[in-house]
Amino acid sequence: MMRLPFLLPLLAMSGCAGSVQLEEVDPFGGAASAVWLHWDDSEFDSIVLTNVPGACAKWQAYADTANDLYDAVEDIDEDDYCEDAMEPSLAAARAADALFHEGAHTLSLAVYEGGSTEPEEDTYEVGGTTRALGGTLIYYENSPYAAVLADWDADDDYEDNCGIDQDDLETETDRWTLSEGELDFGQVTDERSASAYLEGDLDDDDGDDAGEIIAKFTASWCEIEL
Repeated sequence: MMRLPFLLPLLAMSGCAGSVQLEEVDPFGGAASAVWLHWDDSEFDSIVLTNVPGACAKWQAYADTANDLYDAVEDIDEDDYCEDAMEPSLAAARAADALFHEGAHTLSLAVYEGGSTEPEEDTYEVGGTTRALGGTLIYYENSPYAAVLADWDADDDYEDNCGIDQDDLETETDRWTLSEGELDFGQVTDERSASAYLEGDLDDDDGDDAGEIIAKFTASWCEIEL
């Protein structure tokens, strides 16, 4: 059996990997990491800028601990779940919290040309019919993983979520979507780095205009196995 009560859907580098300028949204802060994420399982690529330093290593740690957790819980009986699943669950929660904690900001960009999401030295446009662009800006207001780390009780029951209040597992975010804009990749080196400039407009969750966004970055290749 498998029980993952806290793992939420998922949607680098150190130093100044890029910049994000916003017209109306609160400041992004320093873009400490810019990563070109490549997911081996789905052959999906995306660019992520974040104010979290060392993001590539943290994404890889998250993937490793998530894989370990999936493997560990497959054969755990419900009667022993909270005790036997504690160690891999806490390891995965710790790794996730390093990426998605209160105050973390992320700008995620994905490009599409035919069936490929791999960036090329070209210009991609929101709503483009040939080379399309999608983007999401997320500010995390809390960390649901903090509740896992604080409240997991090995002596509690599977039915009681191992002592964790389900309400504490909800992620609170402010989120904006790229409604218009272009992303121009000036230089792409396969499996190494991608440099680009973004200029566009954001909408909030209600579909209202949230001002302009400008970003520039050099994203380092970051391979993820999940």
